[in-house]
Amino acid sequence: MFTNNKDFYPTPEAIINKMLCDIDFKMIHSILEPSAGSGNIIEAIKKKEKFYSTPYNKFSYDIDCIEEDQNLQHILKGKGYRVVYNDFLTYDTMKEYDLIIMNPPFSNGCKHLLKALEMQQRNGGAIVCLLNAETLKNPCTNDRQYLQRKLAEYNAKVEFMQDGFMDAERKTAVEIALIKVHLPEVKRQSFIFEGLKKARERQDIEETENTQLIDSDYFKAIVDQYKIEIEAGIKLIKEYYAMKPFILSAFGKDEKTGETIQSGGCILSLDISRNKDKYHNKLSINEYIREVRGKYWTALFNNPQFIGQLTNNLQSDFYNNIDELKDYEFSLYNIYQIKIDMQQKVVKGIEDTIIALFDELGNKYSWYDETSRNIHYYNGWKTNKAWIINKKVIIPLSAYNQLWNRYEPSNYKITNKLQDIEKCFNYLDGGLTEAVDLEESLKFAEEYGETKNIQLKYFTVTFYKKGTCHITFSDEELLKKFNIFGSQHKGWLPPSYGKKSYKDMTAEEKQVVNDFEGEKEYNKVMSNRKYYLFDANNLNLLEDKTV
Repeated sequence: MFTNNKDFYPTPEAIINKMLCDIDFKMIHSILEPSAGSGNIIEAIKKKEKFYSTPYNKFSYDIDCIEEDQNLQHILKGKGYRVVYNDFLTYDTMKEYDLIIMNPPFSNGCKHLLKALEMQQRNGGAIVCLLNAETLKNPCTNDRQYLQRKLAEYNAKVEFMQDGFMDAERKTAVEIALIKVHLPEVKRQSFIFEGLKKARERQDIEETENTQLIDSDYFKAIVDQYKIEIEAGIKLIKEYYAMKPFILSAFGKDEKTGETIQSGGCILSLDISRNKDKYHNKLSINEYIREVRGKYWTALFNNPQFIGQLTNNLQSDFYNNIDELKDYEFSLYNIYQIKIDMQQKVVKGIEDTIIALFDELGNKYSWYDETSRNIHYYNGWKTNKAWIINKKVIIPLSAYNQLWNRYEPSNYKITNKLQDIEKCFNYLDGGLTEAVDLEESLKFAEEYGETKNIQLKYFTVTFYKKGTCHITFSDEELLKKFNIFGSQHKGWLPPSYGKKSYKDMTAEEKQVVNDFEGEKEYNKVMSNRKYYLFDANNLNLLEDKTV
């Protein structure tokens, strides 16, 4: 299994047990597994949750996984584990981990351990790591020599093991080194207090750096802003604890010496109602990061530039996952992963969305005398119930508030309905049509009482007091594409449509094409198949180039 991955050596159970011993898991909350593989180490850690849990208190760890191999990523996600990134060496986060535990690739384990040391140096924490013993026994590179110095500096415990992987799922005779090191918690200092002292000593005061967003790339700019906010908040929390000894509620006098002494509790109190650690008794940096992540993910999903192509149902689906996204770094990598996920979901659901509109415009309202004019019947492929949508359609959509006797075309129900129709045509059009701001156009019509021929991107709309909306499509070629798409997916056009020339069709096939559009129009389709025949695999169709 995974023999094409030269660095994948699943950690055997006996080695995992050695890795986990001597760790006080009652004091561990946040854990990072930078080379998670198929999840053997995480599974062992998850058993600790059950061990420490009680009927009244469920114990759980906050575990992040990193894995480069996409097949292994799928396995981890299938087990319900959180994969937050793909490359530990480029992982950029301010989140703090109580424990980093890993079996990194033997080919560059030195760099992985150095990266883990660098992360834990910021705030302190434990590291458990398996290495190829050669990394420590043969310090032939600058990195290996530097690693030896750092391990000595932190009094790391090293145990060498022969044949540790000989009984593993994937065997190797390589000698390994088990390294355990605990970096001390970083002593907090008040940068405000120290800054005030330094300000007395210098005459020139440094200007505050301007953090205003000027980057034209929206995604990069918002990620940069997120990092600034996270860093500032972390400094504030750390400053709170550093300043705590200096901000006390009362002063008293020593009865023996008469000297003034500090007493009482801290008078500075921050709102920690939603920002506590696992013991619910102090400000938590990791919970602060989660809340800020949630704010930025929410802002992203409220931004039309990011979710503008999604229908309202898909927007709701993604928006409802904000709480889960709080556990994922707000980074360009994760933003683009979600963008890809969005595109895949849109492609998967695009046929249903357009077919639903095709049915709605042509059939759903046909029992209305007026709206029955929406459709033109033709002799479909082996059916007599086929239709195409006319240039003008009528749907029951009232812009009049009967209760208040007001004309309100900008009502959210109307806006959402027309936006979904517009988005269906966006998919088919590929963003070639010049943009028209739908919401602004409807607000303008409402302000000036305009009810007829309100120009939108792909159609005009006219509202009548009897509760109907007349839609007239502006681009008949795009409407033709819509009808071809709907008719093909309904099975009303021959399977050979768009694949076989008219002259090569059977008499039955020709008859359907004649009823649908005629030989001349069909030849037009064949001469420009790329435009008329929708390709669901072309993700570029999902991008509105006019945004």
